[in-house]
Amino acid sequence: MPRIKARPPAEVIDFRIKLYGLLQYKNWTDEDLAKRLGISAQTVSNMRTDPFVTSGANILKVQSLYEEAKREYEAMSYYGRGR
Repeated sequence: MPRIKARPPAEVIDFRIKLYGLLQYKNWTDEDLAKRLGISAQTVSNMRTDPFVTSGANILKVQSLYEEAKREYEAMSYYGRGR
């Protein structure tokens, strides 16, 4: 009988969405993000796979970069509408 993988906790899913969104929006590679965080690209890869393996400080830094990018995008969208 095949094993069914347990669904990751909502916090993990939310973090992965933010991480992927940040990388896509900024057009960054793992290496680019790693340089900004002061960690290795392998650590970024590990964060994507299992956020529990990295430090809370790294998680907070990613979330902060994501929020900054989100504000930047929203400002561009707002001002880009001819207001």
